[in-house]
Amino acid sequence: MKFFSTFFWLVIGVSFTMAGDVFLKKSHLDHYGYLALGILLYACGVIPVAIIFTKMEFGSVFLAWEALTVILALAIASFYFDEPLTIYRGLAFVLALSALYFSNK
Repeated sequence: MKFFSTFFWLVIGVSFTMAGDVFLKKSHLDHYGYLALGILLYACGVIPVAIIFTKMEFGSVFLAWEALTVILALAIASFYFDEPLTIYRGLAFVLALSALYFSNK
């Protein structure tokens, strides 16, 4: 149960961070509504991390955070921004999944 709770908070934190990134990108630094929303969402991503740090070590949290960020960023780039899924991006996806798998062994 601890794994699922930790994974849940990781997904929430990464989702907030990635949503913040998307709005910051859409703002082009001149649409202040998107800019403010992006900063707010990005900041909200820190709260789940604080919760996770009470349950896991820093290295484990950081590794899982970065791997999930890569996976979600690839999905957003492909589906939202219509960027092509190249061999290198596919390899990055496989390596990120491998990092998650082997970090829990």
